[in-house]
Amino acid sequence: MANSTNQNNANISGQQNKIVGGDDNSQVNNNYGSNGKLASLFDKLKSSFDNSEEIERISNDLKRYTTRRDTIGLEKKLEMAGKSYLYEDFAWLKQEFYKKLVLYQNYEPAQEIFAYILAIVLEKHINIIKPMIRHNESEKLILSTISNDIVNPILSLIQSEGCNDIIGLSSTEIQGMFHYLTGNCHINWTI
Repeated sequence: MANSTNQNNANISGQQNKIVGGDDNSQVNNNYGSNGKLASLFDKLKSSFDNSEEIERISNDLKRYTTRRDTIGLEKKLEMAGKSYLYEDFAWLKQEFYKKLVLYQNYEPAQEIFAYILAIVLEKHINIIKPMIRHNESEKLILSTISNDIVNPILSLIQSEGCNDIIGLSSTEIQGMFHYLTGNCHINWTI
């Protein structure tokens, strides 16, 4: 025989409080992020943006990636690699990142965010993509690796840290960073 419970006139207050007339098998999962470097930078950026705390100089860390290293741009590099047909998509991705860069480059925390992520993209290119190009891996495998080993982990990092991403970085901008670096002569599609 089941026990009965009278819950008449029961009064509870607070968040997520409840009255259960039996076993309570519910679960509550709270994710507060890890407050890592990116989360901290995004918080600083929000504050700087909200308070219009713009700066005029570009940090050396960001200049490292925005300064052209030679005069061969994205289109010519793709042509030299026999991949001119990728130019339209890659140029669009590059431009989408560049729009965000221009919009936020006068905020010091944004410069740090961009430099931090561009450094990851370049490191992954040097250690993962460049050897694949050297070993004549298929274009399909290279593009899939860019997505799976560069773009997705960066997006996961932003999400796992619980970042308040006011820039609105998506896979479009992260891929755009890869092609931005190609256009600024940090990345080549040939060896």
